[in-house]
Amino acid sequence: MSEEKATLPPLAATIKKALPRAAYVPGLTKTDLDLRVAPAELLVLVQGLKDNPALDFDYLRNMTGIDMQENGLELKYHLYSFKHGHTVQITVATPPGESHLPTLTGLYAAANWHEREAAEMFGFVFDGHPDPRNLLLEEDLRIHPLLKAHPLQPIEVVQGIEDGKAGFDF
Repeated sequence: MSEEKATLPPLAATIKKALPRAAYVPGLTKTDLDLRVAPAELLVLVQGLKDNPALDFDYLRNMTGIDMQENGLELKYHLYSFKHGHTVQITVATPPGESHLPTLTGLYAAANWHEREAAEMFGFVFDGHPDPRNLLLEEDLRIHPLLKAHPLQPIEVVQGIEDGKAGFDF
């Protein structure tokens, strides 16, 4: 970690100074600072990132789930500050069968739709979400099509473009 710590962007030091008690582990992606946080600490961290004037992460850019198979699910949050022009990724790992996270709808209006999609596609449960209805699938359909264990996943791979070149010829 010491080599990685030396290469962390200045934003990492700004966050550490602004939120000295926040429980997270900093890391890097190819484009962003990544903060790994436990589900129980997520809301406190995001609230600090949004409310602290030195950080001012005022925009929830995106959320996406990742099926880590036997290691459970991960959810990636991408935040942006219009005031400062910086970005951060937050990674929350959930153990298998325990995909409960606090909702961020009280902090970001966009979380409503992002969380509904993540719940529908991966099976995350956002505790306190005001409207957990499905966005794309029928309301009574309880499958999670983006899980690797989804029964149609092998068929989709066979039917996909994995064996040929990507895209279309125009």
